[in-house]
Amino acid sequence: MDVYFFTGTGTDVGKTYCASRLAQTSLAQGRRVGVYKPVASGCAIGDDGEMVAPDAKMLWESAGGPLTLHTVCPQRFEAALAPPEAAKTQNTTVDEDQLLAGIEPWIDYAPDLLIVEGAGGLFSPLSESMLNIDYALRLRERLPEMRVVLVAPNRLGVIHDCVACVRAAASAGLTIDHVLLNQINDDAHVLSDASILTNARSIERWTGCVVTNQERGLSF
Repeated sequence: MDVYFFTGTGTDVGKTYCASRLAQTSLAQGRRVGVYKPVASGCAIGDDGEMVAPDAKMLWESAGGPLTLHTVCPQRFEAALAPPEAAKTQNTTVDEDQLLAGIEPWIDYAPDLLIVEGAGGLFSPLSESMLNIDYALRLRERLPEMRVVLVAPNRLGVIHDCVACVRAAASAGLTIDHVLLNQINDDAHVLSDASILTNARSIERWTGCVVTNQERGLSF
C-alpha cells in the first residue's frame, strides 16, 4: 500500500485539490484508492442535517466513493477556525484518539493507495495538544511506509516557506519526501511573476527534496 500524507505551507494552498487529482489519476489507472481527513472545520449542514466537510467530499468523490463520506472525515465542525477552536464553539473538543483510530477502517479496506490530508499547514493545530506535524509523526509510527507531501503555492516567496517548513520538520524528526508546487494564481499574475519558472529549481537546491510542479502532473 502506498501512503501519502498531504500537508501544506499554510491554509488554502491547494492541498485538497492536489490530493484529489492524485486520487482521480490513480483511480483512472485502475488502482483502489482510500482517502482520510481526520478532522475538518468550516463545514456546512447538508440537506439531511448532517455536517458535511467540502474537502472530504471532494476527496471521496475523486476516489470513487469508497466506504462512506463519514469514514473519510469522522470529526467535523462548523466554524471556520482551527479545529480545536472550532470544536469549542460546539462545546466539545477534538477527539485525539479518534484522529488515529479513524484510519483503521481505511487500512482494513486495503487500498493500493491511501491518501491522508491534514487540516491547515504543517504547524497548524489539529487538536488541543497536537499540531499537524505531531499527528504526522504518530501516523508514521503506524504506517512506516508513509511519505509526506508538502503542498505550496507557486509564487514569489515560496522558497522561504518551503525551506522553513522542511528544516523545521527535520528538527522535529519528520522528513518531507516531496514538495508539490501548486498554481493557484490567475493567468495575469502568472505572466507577471517570473519566480514561477525558477522556484522549483531553487527549492530543490535548498531543501534536497524532489519538487514537482502540479501543472506538469502528479507522478511521485
